[in-house]
Amino acid sequence: MDRGSLQETFDGSVLFADISGSTRLYETVGNAAALAAVGRCIGLMRSCSGAAQGRVVKTIGDEIMALFPSAEAALTAALDMQQSVADLPPVAGIPMAVHIGFHHGPILSDDTGDVFGDTVNVAARLAKLAARGQIITSRDTVEHLSEGLRQLTRYLYPIQVRGRELPVDLFEAVWQQTTELTLLAPASPRSVLASLLTLRYHTDVAEMNVLSAPVTIGRDASMTIVVTDRRASRYQATVEARAGRYVLIDRSSNGTHVTIDGEEEFIVRRDEFPLRGHGWITFGQSAGFTDECVEFFVEVERG
Repeated sequence: MDRGSLQETFDGSVLFADISGSTRLYETVGNAAALAAVGRCIGLMRSCSGAAQGRVVKTIGDEIMALFPSAEAALTAALDMQQSVADLPPVAGIPMAVHIGFHHGPILSDDTGDVFGDTVNVAARLAKLAARGQIITSRDTVEHLSEGLRQLTRYLYPIQVRGRELPVDLFEAVWQQTTELTLLAPASPRSVLASLLTLRYHTDVAEMNVLSAPVTIGRDASMTIVVTDRRASRYQATVEARAGRYVLIDRSSNGTHVTIDGEEEFIVRRDEFPLRGHGWITFGQSAGFTDECVEFFVEVERG
């Protein structure tokens, strides 16, 4: 193994931040303009890391890997990165964005300053699962946050990570709460006594009740409903049970289309939509142009 001698193990947070859509950027604006835009993003990510007491370990193409002394420092840097990159002017009409994953735990370092181990592997996996403009972390990491920062996170779903016996519970850090999330008024407990949601994709069926864990939809093998449509993202959407309702949350690149019987089709992009009645969920295109769809039925008993 051609690597500096391993020196020490310590606890810290490893963060991977990757520029979203860079391939499209190079194809659209050319090498020189795209390289300059990517360089601006990398510079901002480095600056945000340093301001949060972090150290950029390496740059891998359009991605950085950074090390932080605490989960709070890593989350602070991640929030600053998202906002700083979002504030950049679009390049030929294309807005710049990043997706970020970070994890806290034991870290092994060598005499070159590089870091290794399970914490690094999990952080890299979380970054790959993150969608454009998203920050993904783990339950273990959230437990190391202060109460104030913990309130910025919300539970997503569990995934299986190679080499780990137990699944890793994923959390999202919400950095655009006022603009990205639609707040839904809670249903009255008297008006909804019981409800059941059925999601059907080809021969696969998932059922939810008001106490169920979220159901995830996407091409990644860790999703509850694994779809094969190439227009779908690895992590397309989540369906959550919330106060007697079922809410679809889009996390994709191309948007999620929802068609309810008797209503106009609705396109959900980085937002939420309450499912009701009977309808279809499709990925990046209208239900009228594809057989790749998730059919849903919501059964409600009212009191």
